Amino acid sequence: MKILITGGSGLLGQYLNIILSEEFSIFTLFNRNSGNCLFYDSLKMEITNLSNLEYVLNKFIPDVIIHTAGYTRPEIADKLPYEEVYKMNVEVTKFIAGICNSLGTKLIFTSTDLVYDGNQGEYLTENAKLNPLSSYAESKLKAEEEIKKVLENYVILRTSLLYGIGLYHSVNNFSLMLKNFREGKPSRLFFDQYRTPLSLLNAAEMIKEIIKKDIKSGTINFGGLTRVSRAELGEILCETGKFDNNLIERISLDDKPEIRKVYDVSLNTDKLKSLGLKQKTIKESIIEILNQKI
Repeated sequence: MKILITGGSGLLGQYLNIILSEEFSIFTLFNRNSGNCLFYDSLKMEITNLSNLEYVLNKFIPDVIIHTAGYTRPEIADKLPYEEVYKMNVEVTKFIAGICNSLGTKLIFTSTDLVYDGNQGEYLTENAKLNPLSSYAESKLKAEEEIKKVLENYVILRTSLLYGIGLYHSVNNFSLMLKNFREGKPSRLFFDQYRTPLSLLNAAEMIKEIIKKDIKSGTINFGGLTRVSRAELGEILCETGKFDNNLIERISLDDKPEIRKVYDVSLNTDKLKSLGLKQKTIKESIIEILNQKI
């Protein structure tokens, strides 16, 4: 089976390269940074160049495209002109969906839990109220809508907070937190925003199972088992890794006025479980991260 990965040098993309290459033939696209892509069949390209993208997709003819590329950090997307975010996150996705339709290719698209209304309470189902507050989240929801217009063979993963060690150039808040704890430095963590975080490795493993099981289930909440704040995630890391819990500086979303106030987008993942996909506990995942060799 042939798998094409966009955003192959991103946080999740690099884990997909590792996990999917174990069983499939992969072709992975990157742009500014190569990450681990050069260890695999790969190509450096600007994904908004649609004619080049069309040439690559039609030449490789993948069985599955996993589309992770785009502006993925809300705080960065919100500082950019919306037209630029829309072009990258919506227009490119719409174009890829059209190619998938013509080639008979499955599309797996990583959306975000931030499309939901964060004031509804805990454990949101796939049918919960939608209320994207950032340019990033709004563009992801519009991309979902474009996929649904042209494709039947798709899986939209409304992905929760992904945590783990960023490989090569990639960095996330969890990586910085772990580095700080290992060096005896404090980390400032929100105590009043709740999500159902999922480790990067577990996410890549479950995407591999979605491909192997040939799942065609539309939109799926793609998160972990446990509803926690970032501060509580830090507490579990300290307990598991034997770090000093006093290094956690608990802060409120209100302490960061530039941050959009999304208080609770913890996900009900019953649909994910019903598909036979194994979510690991936060402690299991952190043990894997602390022992990580990749």
